[in-house]
Amino acid sequence: MINKRYRTLESLKVMGCASKQLMGPNIEVLLWNVFKCKKAGWQEDFSTLIDGKDLVLLQEAILNSPFDFHFNESIQHQWMMARSFLNIKTNIETGVKTGSSVAATKHYFSASAHHEPLSKTKKMLLATLYPLYKRSQSLLVVNTHLINFVNFYKFKNHVDQVFQTLEQHDGPILLAGDFNTWHKKRLKYFHQLATSFSLKEVKMSRQPKLSHLFQHLDHIYYRELEVVKTHVHIEIHSSDHYPISLSLRTLRSAKCE
Repeated sequence: MINKRYRTLESLKVMGCASKQLMGPNIEVLLWNVFKCKKAGWQEDFSTLIDGKDLVLLQEAILNSPFDFHFNESIQHQWMMARSFLNIKTNIETGVKTGSSVAATKHYFSASAHHEPLSKTKKMLLATLYPLYKRSQSLLVVNTHLINFVNFYKFKNHVDQVFQTLEQHDGPILLAGDFNTWHKKRLKYFHQLATSFSLKEVKMSRQPKLSHLFQHLDHIYYRELEVVKTHVHIEIHSSDHYPISLSLRTLRSAKCE
């Protein structure tokens, strides 16, 4: 039975204006599942957290809400939102959203092949490409929210779909999001694929949540970048996920211009 509350909406919207021409050499990142902006204090926390960030990767982001002005009127970030479904009752659209201080030169988005059982909704990935400071290569950023409440085969299918976006890219990569890795088998498979693409996971100290089965769902993987500093904002409670701030630096390369 199809859930009549939601309607499939696989599309992309671009908002705001980027403030810089090139990404790097220092790159400040925020990763956050914002829980559809439903908790009190979200707007204030968001405004503080995105200050000075070059990349903002959001999951469970929304559109057609009172918060739209943060994105439509932004002069610091270009915002791209890959939308997967529409709540017919509220007209609110949900998906993943990437903000960047540099305009993307290319983008790609896709929905999971399978849907989640109760809501009958799909999960999205959004890949964006950015020119780098003193580099002939570009930075590929993949923001994804992996499918949940399905068997391992369907989860694996979505993971494979995500990594297909990396196959043709020769250069730095940032892959991050809510991977729904509440089962060790899920995380093991994801990590195996990441290793095959020469990706490393960002290590961080954080506090597991009971609602996440005491497993970490949010992850960041990288290639040809240097991790300078990581901070998990356990003091912020305006979502069911903690925001994660990350400082990166581009590496010197023989492929520099």
